[in-house]
Amino acid sequence: MEGTAITVPIAGTKKFTIVGICYKRSAEEDLKTWIQPMYDIFVAKPKGTDYFDVASYFDVNYYFIPLISGFKKAAADFKAATQKDLWGNVIDCDTDIKLLKDQLKPGDDGIPYFYVIDLNGKIVEVVSGKYTEGKMDKIQEAID
Repeated sequence: MEGTAITVPIAGTKKFTIVGICYKRSAEEDLKTWIQPMYDIFVAKPKGTDYFDVASYFDVNYYFIPLISGFKKAAADFKAATQKDLWGNVIDCDTDIKLLKDQLKPGDDGIPYFYVIDLNGKIVEVVSGKYTEGKMDKIQEAID
């Protein structure tokens, strides 16, 4: 629900959580390579009753947190370029960015990071940079 505060990962959840974080605007091009694959696998709802539909198999909490300055202004462009049902997964964060960086320790804050968080709130996988099938495989294996 828009305007509602949440803590990630969500306490008491029975799902893994994937959090994508973009620390700087310079990560935007690499991030764009992830949007469609992440949507297809973790956000899109299955259209039929196919038991083997990937979207129904990977039932996770997925959030994207853009920590880039001026995101509120860029949000309209983001919404125009993405599916409407993805918008609810984008969190406009008011967390202290320095504190977050100190905790997550990104090696290069000019690329996007995707953190897989288990049911206990522990980060079990981190991938970064441009999308590749190998990186997506790592995310999926961490969830299995």
